Amino acid sequence: MRLRSRWRYALLVAAVLLGAPLAFAQEVLDMSVDVLVFGSEPEAIVAAVAAAQEGATTVLVTRDSRLGGLFVLGELNVLDLKTQPFDYQLGLFDDWWRLVGREEAFDVVRAEAAFEYMLRINGVQRFVSVNEAAPLVEEVAGATRVSGLSFVDEVGRSWRVSSEQFIDASGDADMAFLAGAKFDLGWERFGVSQRMADTLVFHIGGVDWDALVAGVQQRGRSYAVAKSTVVWGHFGGYPAAYQPLDPTLRLRGLNLGRQEDGTVLVNALLIYGIDALDPESREQGRQRALAELPRIVDYLAADVPGLRNAYAAGAAEGLYVRETRHLRSRCDLSANDVLGNRVTAFDVAAGGYPLDAQTFTPHDSGFVYGVPQIYGGRLCMGIPDGGPEDLWVVGRSAGYDPVAFSSARVVPFGMAMAEAAGVAAAAAAASGNGSIWAALDVQAVHEIRIRLGIRGVYLPTVASRSAAGPTQHPNYAAFRTLISRGLSVMGYDNDPRLDGAVSAISFAYLLNNVVTRFHYRNDIGQVLVDAALSATPAPDANLDAVVAAIVMHEAVCWLFGCLAGAGWEGLHAAGLVPTAVAPAGALDRGDAYELAARLALFGAGE
Repeated sequence: MRLRSRWRYALLVAAVLLGAPLAFAQEVLDMSVDVLVFGSEPEAIVAAVAAAQEGATTVLVTRDSRLGGLFVLGELNVLDLKTQPFDYQLGLFDDWWRLVGREEAFDVVRAEAAFEYMLRINGVQRFVSVNEAAPLVEEVAGATRVSGLSFVDEVGRSWRVSSEQFIDASGDADMAFLAGAKFDLGWERFGVSQRMADTLVFHIGGVDWDALVAGVQQRGRSYAVAKSTVVWGHFGGYPAAYQPLDPTLRLRGLNLGRQEDGTVLVNALLIYGIDALDPESREQGRQRALAELPRIVDYLAADVPGLRNAYAAGAAEGLYVRETRHLRSRCDLSANDVLGNRVTAFDVAAGGYPLDAQTFTPHDSGFVYGVPQIYGGRLCMGIPDGGPEDLWVVGRSAGYDPVAFSSARVVPFGMAMAEAAGVAAAAAAASGNGSIWAALDVQAVHEIRIRLGIRGVYLPTVASRSAAGPTQHPNYAAFRTLISRGLSVMGYDNDPRLDGAVSAISFAYLLNNVVTRFHYRNDIGQVLVDAALSATPAPDANLDAVVAAIVMHEAVCWLFGCLAGAGWEGLHAAGLVPTAVAPAGALDRGDAYELAARLALFGAGE
């Protein structure tokens, strides 16, 4: 026995004999790697595998006990894919997808095994069920950088792992937040305290899948859509008509994914009022949902084909949390990038899923802002603006603004971005030039794109493309200004109905939202509504120039001080209306958007 070991052994014996606590410090184990990935999400696994395949020594660390994140712990087994006119997400996502059967729904057990397999064959060391994780941050030449992670592993050993590059691929980007990266929570970037509702995916047993598919096909696509492993749709509005005992719960249209054991996973149960960054609040929300499940399944069994003998068979151990933090990044993905079908020479991934925001409150039905053809994701969307350096954020907490996030939130796109981040992090570690260089240097990005192409990743062709929607309409630019803050929608058919009617009260509510989301004032909404109501004979009366001018003047007066001129003419002198003469008759939605957009960009606005 060496002298040091004998000394520690003597202390241990003395402590035991005297009944004293063990006072000497636990030994800290050290490790040094090129790339450290934090998280268990699909994006984390892909980032780690990509870095390892590029020759970087790579370690993956997670607080979770199982690997697969939302797909495994959250059991979200139906994929949101962009496969027309071709598969947008190839590369490592496609490798994993093939391992799980390449269907629209996958078996959760098989998915977990596939993630484990990909890590194992690529030599990625893993630490699961860790505690006390904390990023290591150091000052270098006046800048901060993340240099690794300290944690306690599942058997109680303390570790200090140094890394050249750190990728936070956890759902909430907790390590990046602790390291000092700046984030917004939900929609607070736009002055609104809201985020998409959470969901508990639950299991149904006793489903006659063949009867379910046959019943859906008999009723037609307006009822639901049935395929070999998935069934999804509104089901005639029957699920949404469910009246929960708990007012914080709500059932929507069903997404049903078949498992190999015959059970069906259901993505349909919305939960409101959770503090998603508080584990205790998450668990309380989960328990509320669990208590409602038997009643929900009985309700569905009474009307949905194939569910006559269905029973509640459990639920995912984790919630499907759609939205928490949004990184303040070196560059953002914006709604205008998405709807503009913007593709650049810096893109490392292709997106194209609809701008589809899930419901925010029990009183809205969600929002489909529009459907892009294709857009690109850039590495700088994962680089914190203002530091720290050598830190990448991938997954749902990366640098997507809240509207763009409604498309970019889908996991296949996140996995494509994660693969690019893994390749870039490996290149940064090998060169010693750091994350800023890898994400922003023209030559570095060019070489990373070449590597991604060799790896089989689809990179969209850089070309000018027409934007989504009625681009030739005279009020299209105004519509795009408003949709950038989630104040207009096009739906799945990309038609904002700019020539449709709009009421005076709707215009007042629109301006209220403009004041909040562009000028960050939430104290004058009722003033605008009262102004509209006092100037119109009925709340649902069509908007005209007289009422529009009254409400516009009221908004400007509260925001910037009253204009010198009155009426429509005064607004025109200030540049707030497009014509010198007020139009006769009713104003349509496009006209209302034009006025609202001018108010949005006026004065202190953008």
